Amino acid sequence: MPLLITLFLLLFSSTMLAKTLPATSFQVTQDFINKMVKVHDFNQAELHAMFSKIDLIITDETNKTNKPSKPSKPSKAIKQPKPLSWDTYRALFMTNKRIHNGVQFWKDNLSSLQRAEKQYNVPPEIIVAILGIESNYGRHKGTHPVLETLARLSFNPHRRQPFYQKELEEFLLMSRENALSPLTIKGSYAGALGYAQFIASSYRHYAVDFDSDHKIDLFNSAADAIGSIANYFDQHQWHDSGAYARPVNLPAHQKKHAKSGINKPKTRALYWRNKGFKIDDDIHNKTKLAFIKLPQDNHFEIWLTFWNFYVLTRYNHNNKYAMTIVQLSKKIKQQFIQHYPKLL
Repeated sequence: MPLLITLFLLLFSSTMLAKTLPATSFQVTQDFINKMVKVHDFNQAELHAMFSKIDLIITDETNKTNKPSKPSKPSKAIKQPKPLSWDTYRALFMTNKRIHNGVQFWKDNLSSLQRAEKQYNVPPEIIVAILGIESNYGRHKGTHPVLETLARLSFNPHRRQPFYQKELEEFLLMSRENALSPLTIKGSYAGALGYAQFIASSYRHYAVDFDSDHKIDLFNSAADAIGSIANYFDQHQWHDSGAYARPVNLPAHQKKHAKSGINKPKTRALYWRNKGFKIDDDIHNKTKLAFIKLPQDNHFEIWLTFWNFYVLTRYNHNNKYAMTIVQLSKKIKQQFIQHYPKLL
């Protein structure tokens, strides 16, 4: 999240002061249009008309030569923000209001959540927590024109330019497949879409018509969003049951096995036991485990994680995000059982 915010600031903060030209003035845009025409049979005139409505920043050097071929590189003056501590990150989402709204969303969409659990074996509270963090249960789906966002991220030189060019390609395909006008679609500052904040490639590959109205609509259908999130996790090999994570205390010589980044469970509990790790007795020897550490201001919290925790990181490649989903889902479920015990 911090990296994307920084990238957004780099690309957009100086737009009002910089000189601009239509995106179609640059060779990189023309090359992209030609690719979409050749590979996907898009109409060249229509794409040219769309991209001509989007302005890109030009450098002084480009302006002097009057032969624009590439837009400007973003300024390097803005430093990346310091990563949030685990407590600070969690506090952004673990609020009484978000928990209360999650309980209400669960009640309002009970049937869809029950069907998703039956079909995909993903617990309702996980789906609700995802929607709570991603779009506040559909309240904040984004206000940025997605075509403009992806075009600027695709055609301005930076480290992730290839990724965003691919997402722009997927976005145009998604729009055509779902009879949507690319110029009217709004999303996040990084181009995420709808209730579930899927990027365009995820929309195309994992979104489903879960309300059986013969169209996939993650912008207006809570049911489609519920089914799509469940399908996303199912496609990423969600296990039908099991724990997500447990806090652990490791002696100094074992802490090196706890990773700050994503740590896929590959090693069985028996291996860790043979290495002298204290693994709870209820964990089967064949269960694959991994250790992660979450940063606090002056120390790290260390957690033992299971397969489904890793699957949560497939939605957002951030351990703090996945752990927040785990803890928020637990709170929402506790409150739901307290208020509506007969509905489970």
